[in-house]
Amino acid sequence: MLIGTEQYIAEKKFAKETETIRLQEYYMLCSMKQAELLLKEDNLPTNGILDYHFGTVGFQKQSLSTTVDEVTFTLELDSGEKGIGFGQYDKEKGMMIKWKEKN
Repeated sequence: MLIGTEQYIAEKKFAKETETIRLQEYYMLCSMKQAELLLKEDNLPTNGILDYHFGTVGFQKQSLSTTVDEVTFTLELDSGEKGIGFGQYDKEKGMMIKWKEKN
């Protein structure tokens, strides 16, 4: 009985961790896609916050060259987990060309 209880607790913990990772990835993807759309329309402010149901993603835009902007995304879930992502937007191609996450 004790082994079954320990296994159940371990599986619940693993399921919660997996859910949190997927939520982080989803919020980062949504933020990157929203920033890409706003950059395409030349409407992305230099910095701001995107609100989600279980957290926020702050962003900061900087120009790397005449044709490339970089956006830094800072994720913070209500549960305390944090993550950082970086996207590079090519103005000539009208799309994100690089993406990197640090968690």
